[in-house]
Amino acid sequence: MQDPRLEEFSAAANFFMEEWPTVLRPWGFTRTAGKIHGLLLVSPNPMTTDEMLASTGASRGGLSDQLKVLINAGLVERLRILGQRQDQYVAVQDGLLIQQALTSHWKAITLQPMQLMEASLAAIADKSDLHWLEAINRLRLALKTGPQLDHRTN
Repeated sequence: MQDPRLEEFSAAANFFMEEWPTVLRPWGFTRTAGKIHGLLLVSPNPMTTDEMLASTGASRGGLSDQLKVLINAGLVERLRILGQRQDQYVAVQDGLLIQQALTSHWKAITLQPMQLMEASLAAIADKSDLHWLEAINRLRLALKTGPQLDHRTN
């Protein structure tokens, strides 16, 4: 049974909210984060956590954790309204800013394990490991700096 609050959205908006978590998954976001972000993207007004709880079916702890992830990634902004007890949240609406936030988040979750591994590898690697270790170091640097385009003409 669909939450009555979701009935205010168009069929396209409801379809989007259902599919958006699948789109965000390869970028390193959970299904709950995708549901929250999709809801905030289609919502015409800022939402409180209570409103999001009712519409997403997430637990309070799960909602809180995933809101922090979305805020840290730059996809959601917290609005502190003077005189109101609850903060409100909105999704960033600019497509370029969303793309930048997704890319930055993906880089962070990809690079962090590589950086943690780097010190250990440096301490235990020997000369027989250099051929593959150099490839991993180049990969890490490429992820950190982004793709380099070849501007040579043919």
